[in-house]
Amino acid sequence: MTDRIRVLHVDDDPTVVEAAETALERKHDGVTVETASSVTDGTKRLDGGAFDCVVSGYDLPERTGLGFLEAVGERYPDLPFVLFTSEGSEAVASKAVSAGVTEYVRADAGSDPYARLADSVVGAVERTRERDETARSGGDARDDTRRERAIEELHTTARAFMRATSEDAIAQIMVDAARTILNMPANAVHFADDNGLSPVTWTDQVEELIGVPPVFTPGDGLAWQAFETGETRIHDDISSNPNRYNPDTDIRSELLLPLGDHGVLLIGSCEVSAFDDTDVTLAQTLSVHAKAALDRLDRERQLREEREFIDQALDTLDDLFYVINADGSFRRWNKRLPEVTGYSDAEITELEVCEFFPADERETIHGAIDQALNQGRTTVEAEIRTADGELVPYEFTGTRLTDTDGEIAGAVGIGRDISQRKAYEQRLERQNERLDEFTSIVSHDLRNPLTVAEGNLELAKTECDSDALDKVSRAHERMRALIEDLLTFARAGETATDLESVALADIAEECWQTVEGDRGTLVVETDCQIQADTAKLRRLLSNLLRNSVEHGSTDAQVPSGRAAEHDGENITVQVGAVEDADRHGFYVADDGPGIPEDDREQVFEEGYSTGENGTGFGLKIVQRLAEVHGWTVTATESEAGGARFEVTGLEPA
Repeated sequence: MTDRIRVLHVDDDPTVVEAAETALERKHDGVTVETASSVTDGTKRLDGGAFDCVVSGYDLPERTGLGFLEAVGERYPDLPFVLFTSEGSEAVASKAVSAGVTEYVRADAGSDPYARLADSVVGAVERTRERDETARSGGDARDDTRRERAIEELHTTARAFMRATSEDAIAQIMVDAARTILNMPANAVHFADDNGLSPVTWTDQVEELIGVPPVFTPGDGLAWQAFETGETRIHDDISSNPNRYNPDTDIRSELLLPLGDHGVLLIGSCEVSAFDDTDVTLAQTLSVHAKAALDRLDRERQLREEREFIDQALDTLDDLFYVINADGSFRRWNKRLPEVTGYSDAEITELEVCEFFPADERETIHGAIDQALNQGRTTVEAEIRTADGELVPYEFTGTRLTDTDGEIAGAVGIGRDISQRKAYEQRLERQNERLDEFTSIVSHDLRNPLTVAEGNLELAKTECDSDALDKVSRAHERMRALIEDLLTFARAGETATDLESVALADIAEECWQTVEGDRGTLVVETDCQIQADTAKLRRLLSNLLRNSVEHGSTDAQVPSGRAAEHDGENITVQVGAVEDADRHGFYVADDGPGIPEDDREQVFEEGYSTGENGTGFGLKIVQRLAEVHGWTVTATESEAGGARFEVTGLEPA
């Protein structure tokens, strides 16, 4: 072309405008591009001067590109209009083609969208000028009527596309519509697969012309070029095109329409320049509808596969998984629900959640559902009733679900069988009952006779002075110490439930007051806070501190189980924090004679004692008190060579 081309580009993105102008000027030396950033400004520009083509974005200020197309069509019906956008969709493309857009170019498709835009603009202007020249020479105006009638029929075809349930059905609709509505008898659909572009459906005329259509492998022919670039290709005469697939074919004109990643629609004719602008527009409308239908099938397939994958994952759970609607009906569940309850999937569909529970628990379940829906989360224990009437204890959790508008849609949750936990709790309750009986016997039935014996011993001492009575007195003291330790040991097995944050230093100082402090010195080297049952922590520390004083001071008899005698007047006991990379806790250490390495595990055994007056329960009680907190206690050597007891497994502060 030698005439100049004046283009109006309407878009509020300066980067897009600049890139498009560069591509157009590179494509054609005579291109002049003027710009507008809004529909109002663009309309004023059109009214103020003659333009050969309009390029428009889709998401414009004030109106969409389709609205601008409608306004331009009313004022300048013959002016080429190219919609260039990455913000549209296949539905937008379909509406644009139906509304009369000359070209629809996706800015996010292909390797060089701006070069495709330049090709589309220059090609649209050339075809318009040729059409005008033909009209001036007495051309026929019946194209407009044919186009309107074909578009109406294609809308019916679009509905057929949306009802199609397979790619082959969509391909057949394409072939039939191109043959009967567009009067293009030689057409074929090729879908992309591992081999390339394989023929799926074709007309009889195609087979008469070339036989069974070939498979186009990557790089083969003009069909592959159209598929790879994503651009509609119009070839008026392929006989001189070096890229044609078959040099000996009788086909001269080809119209190649890509179907996105799905394949291509190929339309051929034995005539040169067989396809005019109306043919191209109508064929593009058909391909856009087909691509939208193929995309829909892809999305449905992906959703189906994702759901199957999720269902398979949920079905591997031993727990019940469920989704309920806001009205309490079931929406979705895994296979464990029918397995546990004995109801079929069809029966579960007809049941509400509360119908799975005994009548006396339904109010509780109603309340839990309301809490999940209104507060966001809930946890409740209840017995689920099976179809056979069996009651199984479960713990249910529920979390609120909302729709895209933020409205409450229902709840999702997990049901966990707690039969074993309930059985354990019952066993523990029975054990606690027996423990209470035991402690009652120890506290009353043993203490009372001991008190009587001690009273009578005092009377005997007033009447008789005998060393034998002193031995009886010491035996009474040992019996009372054993009773106290037995009670402490039994009660140490109770769960630590009254947890609170306490300062270790304060508890250590308090416990030291109950120890014979004149035989030692306490040094506290930590200010850490720990979560503990205060009463049990106090007993644990008291036993450890007393153990250090009784077995480590110089005036204590050094038993065979301890090392050499402590060399000093008083023992020093330290309390500090254990802060290793993988351990957190505290220690009680002394500078006494220490514990031989071979005896460090044995000291925690019941009845083990190296002192004459020891009951053998002191360190066992420490171990039990640590265990009920979830802690671990170990014996080792202090830096001074004495005994060091480490209590670890605490949660970091």
